[in-house]
Amino acid sequence: MNEKRPLSNRSERSGNLAPIVPYDNTSKAYSKDSSHSRELGFGAYLSVAFLVLLVIFFAGIYELVVETWSRIK
Repeated sequence: MNEKRPLSNRSERSGNLAPIVPYDNTSKAYSKDSSHSRELGFGAYLSVAFLVLLVIFFAGIYELVVETWSRIK
């Protein structure tokens, strides 16, 4: 090995603590993850609850406006 040339990659250096083993996970990269169940998550329930509260809020605002307008009229 030429000592004047700097070592270009980690595998050429001596004294590596961890062995350099290439790991290719591309074979699993596009497979379906089967660890998740088909149940709805907390986010879905939170979204539905938020939409229901939003509808109730706007219905209350609408009723308040209509009632106020009928009293003024």
